Amino acid sequence: MTNEKTRAALLRYRIMAFVTGTVLVVLSAVAVPLKYAADKSTFSDIGWPIHGALFIFYCAASLDLAIRCKWSTKYTILVMLAGTIPVATFFAERKVTEKVNGSLSVG
Repeated sequence: MTNEKTRAALLRYRIMAFVTGTVLVVLSAVAVPLKYAADKSTFSDIGWPIHGALFIFYCAASLDLAIRCKWSTKYTILVMLAGTIPVATFFAERKVTEKVNGSLSVG
């Protein structure tokens, strides 16, 4: 039963990592240049609050998984901070998935 709940938490984390990372990359690659090069801030004005809301859900999913897997505080914070750096969530998601799947297969 615990493995099922941990796998469900991992799936939620992976979805939020992908969505949050994708939105952050798009905002960084499109919204920032539009705002500063073309003086068009509409996309930024809408996009960044959306990313902020997604980041909260990403952190919640990360924390849920961290509690279930008994991660250290440092590791948990580093995983959460990945949601603030473009493309970092994709790397963090791979590492987290390997770590969680490795611990689930052992015990």
